[in-house]
Amino acid sequence: MSSKTIVQDDSENFKILVATDLHLGFEEKNLVRADDTFNTFEEVLQLAVKNKVDFILLAGDLFHVNQPSIASLERCISLLRTYCLGDKPINMEFVCDQAEVFKHCNHPTVNFEDQNLNVSIPVFSIHGNHDDPCGYREMSCMDLLSSMGLINYFGKQTNLQELKINPILLKKGSNKIAIYGLSHIRDERLERLFKDKKVFMNRPLEDVDDWFNIFVCHQNRVSRPGTKYLSEKCIPSHIMLTIWGHEHESLIDPVRGDSSSGYICQPGNSNKSSTVATSMCKGEAGTKYVGLLTISGKRFKMEPLELLTVRPMHFETVKLSECDEDVSNSKKTQEFVRSQIEDILLKLSLKRSGHPKQPKLPLIRLRVEYTNETQHFNGIQFGQEFQDRVANSNDMILLRMEKKSIQKKAKCIDDQVLSNIMDNEEMDNIEHIVDQYFRTANDENQLELLSVNGMAKAVDLVVNKSCPDAINKVVSHQMKKMKNYVIKQEGLNENNISDHIISYQSSRTQKSKDEANDVREVLSSQQHTSRSRNDSDNESNISFAKSDDEEISNDSSTSTGVQNVRGKRGRGSRGSRATTRARGRARGQTTLNF
Repeated sequence: MSSKTIVQDDSENFKILVATDLHLGFEEKNLVRADDTFNTFEEVLQLAVKNKVDFILLAGDLFHVNQPSIASLERCISLLRTYCLGDKPINMEFVCDQAEVFKHCNHPTVNFEDQNLNVSIPVFSIHGNHDDPCGYREMSCMDLLSSMGLINYFGKQTNLQELKINPILLKKGSNKIAIYGLSHIRDERLERLFKDKKVFMNRPLEDVDDWFNIFVCHQNRVSRPGTKYLSEKCIPSHIMLTIWGHEHESLIDPVRGDSSSGYICQPGNSNKSSTVATSMCKGEAGTKYVGLLTISGKRFKMEPLELLTVRPMHFETVKLSECDEDVSNSKKTQEFVRSQIEDILLKLSLKRSGHPKQPKLPLIRLRVEYTNETQHFNGIQFGQEFQDRVANSNDMILLRMEKKSIQKKAKCIDDQVLSNIMDNEEMDNIEHIVDQYFRTANDENQLELLSVNGMAKAVDLVVNKSCPDAINKVVSHQMKKMKNYVIKQEGLNENNISDHIISYQSSRTQKSKDEANDVREVLSSQQHTSRSRNDSDNESNISFAKSDDEEISNDSSTSTGVQNVRGKRGRGSRGSRATTRARGRARGQTTLNF
């Protein structure tokens, strides 16, 4: 199977128009942009008729909201009646149990086999996160279109404790395709279901290896802060092509997934294949496409079809600090921005498709980053100059203070390596965990001046002996010893100092017991000094525990870098300020914040 393989024109081949994120009704109350989504949806349907496709496959978000206005519903219904009903014969068979695939519908029948309807181009669609069911009886606009026989609504799950996905099975001559639909589910819930192995894709009972398997979903595909996502590794290996809705980045050209789940086509909500720009961002500015999918046996190809009715859009960021012109005050800044807008309008006019229904007024978002308040001006008032030339004149200009670039410090801890070790080791054996970390970490994360044994002992004292200053003391002590050793070497110069450091570190590594005893002695002497100071000043500083069984309160003011935890999960400190001088081991264990 290959997306690069050219499929010959054969009457038995499946021809499918693939689209997603149509968002009908978006900006319908905006007099300038109200028709955008419907003009482009009509073009999508016209492309289906022109290319004589067997059916249209939608990957969610047909509407922008789950309860669209009557006007939006009427326009959608009218377009579907115009282009998807007619006398054109259907040259494919629906060979699975319709009652099972459409069991969530009031009329569980595929529309082109309904004797009361005359369907020429069937539409199969799942729901997305915008048009998902809600309210009484968990209904949405998709259920309404299904009851009218205008679309075949599949992939809706009514039991969220366990997902059983039954495929739509279609035959056309010798070709067979199985379409598995999974309408949008909250990513947190879906991740948990996959983790608990409660998601099942039921394969055909007969000729199981003869089917071209397609998976249609509408989920997050990549990890983002605060959100979950559907990992590609969850997709079963028998899936040959995944149509991925919802994601903004466009990858309509099929690519190999990270796992063995075949190819992934991500029509996206941006440069390719979403039919409307639903947000003013860089990813939305560009040519948009739908895909013409042709399937022959186990081979396929995806041909992008450019949409010509999409409103032109341009997104650009301008940093005044990098501007060669004089922009020292708001008046001069406005003159500069005005010239930029004129240049953008000229470029967009040259890129027009020429389609009679392509909107004349473009969308422009110019993000202006300034460095001085004297450069700031009223973007809304400025935009009024272009209200007859730009569709979004009120929010055309976005002004913001330029952020100073701050170079982040490189992490000194490899989180993945540490996580793998923690999964396989007990928290009690802290020294072994530290030792294993530096055995498996890459060269960039190895200790260059300090010894692993000394560091392991210090971390153990922090975690198990409630001594948060142990690491600082060990580091200071080892640095001092290293310095004393190096400066005593004969012929020391800047060219050989690294060799002497490596030599010292190697000698200390070979004396692991001496190193551990050295650490104990250093901290023991520090402890004795600390206790003496406590007795004289009547303060409650941290020291070694008198008894592991002694219960004490935890003073949060003296436990910087340390948190009480239960098992492997951290918890904040609790309790009032301690009144005892010596401290025993706190309940639970402790872990170091690296």
